[in-house]
Amino acid sequence: MESKLGGYAGLLNYRFMNLCVKAEPAALLTVVVKTSDGERLNLEKVARARLANKFQYEIVPMSSDLLAPICKGFMDAHPEFKQKVVTPDDDHKIYPNREDEKHIFLTVPEVNQDRHDSLMDAVKLLYDQCMVQVDKVNASYSAKLATKVAELPKVDIEEAKEKMENSQKMYSKMCEDYLSAKQQEIEEAYQHYLADQTAKQTAADEKAAARGVNAGQQFNIYQEDE
Repeated sequence: MESKLGGYAGLLNYRFMNLCVKAEPAALLTVVVKTSDGERLNLEKVARARLANKFQYEIVPMSSDLLAPICKGFMDAHPEFKQKVVTPDDDHKIYPNREDEKHIFLTVPEVNQDRHDSLMDAVKLLYDQCMVQVDKVNASYSAKLATKVAELPKVDIEEAKEKMENSQKMYSKMCEDYLSAKQQEIEEAYQHYLADQTAKQTAADEKAAARGVNAGQQFNIYQEDE
């Protein structure tokens, strides 16, 4: 029972990490690259990868013919990532002897209101689906336990039930914690987006006001000249 419950909890967390708010290494595990000969390979077999920063991955194909298949693999696994292909200067090349070396930069999009709402809906749906499976496991093993301990003394039956219930509560709480942490991560990213937008608007307003003041000063000068 604990093995199954732990598996469902782990899968839920893995799915949450693939709903990317920031660049999560686990998100690279879902990328499958189909080569020109039809072979399907994990990303690690065809490219080198690193986190360029908190919101960006840098992918370096092992050969130039893998560039397009890798981009396609990411499009299939994470269509929300913004892709950009660049040719680095010699100092930043991974393969110094390759003139055609290109790097793929993948950027996790900002959490605006639309993305905030869709992510919140998605994590709740995944959580609800997980808890349906958890409840099925709990009900199945509770029934099995009742059969197994039917002939035991009452004190032993109560002890067995308590141990099982404690395990069930522990894994249910684990799933709740994963949900809460992901919701908080999404909310914090959204608030960061709002603060950034406010700062940009304030800067634009100040710039516009400054242009207005300068225009007024020039107008006054022209009047004085007249």
